[in-house]
Amino acid sequence: MQADQLVRELMAKRGYPVGDFESRAADISVDHPDVVHHYRGAQAIALRDDASTEELRKAVVHYRALFDELLEVRDVKLEVPLAKPLAVHS
Repeated sequence: MQADQLVRELMAKRGYPVGDFESRAADISVDHPDVVHHYRGAQAIALRDDASTEELRKAVVHYRALFDELLEVRDVKLEVPLAKPLAVHS
């Protein structure tokens, strides 16, 4: 699955040693324990030859959550302070 390849490439660029799946999952669990289950779930689906379209969609969702975490993407609302009105002098 191409998503797995992208995750492996990102891990390598982020400095993770890229070994077998169990080694990668163990490395992720140290820095990102909240998303390692996404990696395991995605991998389990991706390895199945009989995965349905819906299961493959779920695998991509799992990979996306992991990818976002590795990129440290956050849903942050940027709050821009309103500008103070300028005083008009006549």
